[in-house]
Amino acid sequence: MAKSRDPFFMALERIREAARTGAYPPGRPIVIIEEARRLGVSTTPVREALAWLCGEGLIERGPAGGFLAVRLDAGAVRDRYAFRLACLTAAMDMTAGLPAYGRSPRARPDPAAALEALFDRIVRRAGNGMLTAAHERVSGQLRRFRDAEARMFADLEAEAGALLALAAEEANGALRQALGAYHDRRVQAASILALDAARRADRDGAEAGPS
Repeated sequence: MAKSRDPFFMALERIREAARTGAYPPGRPIVIIEEARRLGVSTTPVREALAWLCGEGLIERGPAGGFLAVRLDAGAVRDRYAFRLACLTAAMDMTAGLPAYGRSPRARPDPAAALEALFDRIVRRAGNGMLTAAHERVSGQLRRFRDAEARMFADLEAEAGALLALAAEEANGALRQALGAYHDRRVQAASILALDAARRADRDGAEAGPS
């Protein structure tokens, strides 16, 4: 059976996307039989997918068994933004002297997605598998705060545009400072971002659950 049609990989992809986008209310149990019914598969691939995603830090095991949606408090959110900046800084140190990153060949109307693509390019250029894996893990955990950032920062599009324009001309120096300011701003707002994302997930979960 093709990988894309395998029940495990299908469940893994769908549940990962739901977890990354904050579709599961933080701290709430994820009911395996309900997820299996939603995805149209048996409970076994759902259970295996949830166990796999525990390793990605998107799901956690409950104290009495089962699985829970991860709850990230303000401190955890601060740590993750700071760690993503550390990944980016380390990658830039490893590629010092290389030319600027240039503009992305594919237009991305979503500024948050465009920046994530830039961050990914910065880290992957270092060619360090461990660093890339660490960056992918923390970026996946931070994705749920995209909407909260958009609600909090009215200048999000302009901020993204400025970073992308700078990356097209700079490979270090000013770009490093701008990336630091970008992440420091979110570190300072971590408590509000965490609360906003949790409230939105609770509300959406009460209305319909992940789709």
